[in-house]
Amino acid sequence: MTMSALIDVANAVATELSEFGAQVMFAPEFELSDLETMRVCVVPLSVECKTQSRASHEETLKIQIGFLKRGCEDDIEELLQTVESIGLGMLGKNLAGTTCVSVTYNPIYSPEHLRENGQFTSVIELACKVIA
Repeated sequence: MTMSALIDVANAVATELSEFGAQVMFAPEFELSDLETMRVCVVPLSVECKTQSRASHEETLKIQIGFLKRGCEDDIEELLQTVESIGLGMLGKNLAGTTCVSVTYNPIYSPEHLRENGQFTSVIELACKVIA
């Protein structure tokens, strides 16, 4: 696989999350006024290669999914449940020829963003593996 595979996986994740209007973004940045409705951005993050044998290696492709919404202080519990459900739904899923083997919520939400901007921010990191 190549770096383009990372983009393919990011596009597959965005397609899986199309009901949330997910978009692949390389440098996500929003104004608070853009976050009146939930914004979901998919960011290609990294590729890690490890030797398995002389003839093969394992690649781990990492994707981050950001969830951002402003003015939702009363909906935090529901938003957290949605983010958790989305993350668990990705686990084991085939995404562009890879398998999602790990889901990390970091941060599950940002207290600083909530306190300072009234904005819910949560990030899921997916690790997808392929043996080449």
